Amino acid sequence: MVIVPATTGQMGVLPGHVATIAELKPGVLSVHEGSEVTKYLVSSGFVFIHANSFADIIAVEAVPLDRLDVNLVQKGLAEFTSKLSSARTDLEKAEAQIGIDVHSALNSALTG
Repeated sequence: MVIVPATTGQMGVLPGHVATIAELKPGVLSVHEGSEVTKYLVSSGFVFIHANSFADIIAVEAVPLDRLDVNLVQKGLAEFTSKLSSARTDLEKAEAQIGIDVHSALNSALTG
């Protein structure tokens, strides 16, 4: 089973799932193989669930959670929050908001 952070909410994908295309939002993607669970932080992308029970996950970034440093994540969140408060253009605001969204998802994934 795979659990993906879709923009419509967490989506569990099991064999026999109906064919679907979903947009990914920043969050934790979990891959369950037997009793083992591997978690990745994905920044964005798409999941294509095929009728033959296969899924293609296309992520802009995917990093195993055990490779992330919570202190650096919190520092990045503070930096992007500061950038958002001082942003003047729509582009600067959008870039800062994306940074906040990604770092917030990272922080939530790492701090539980």
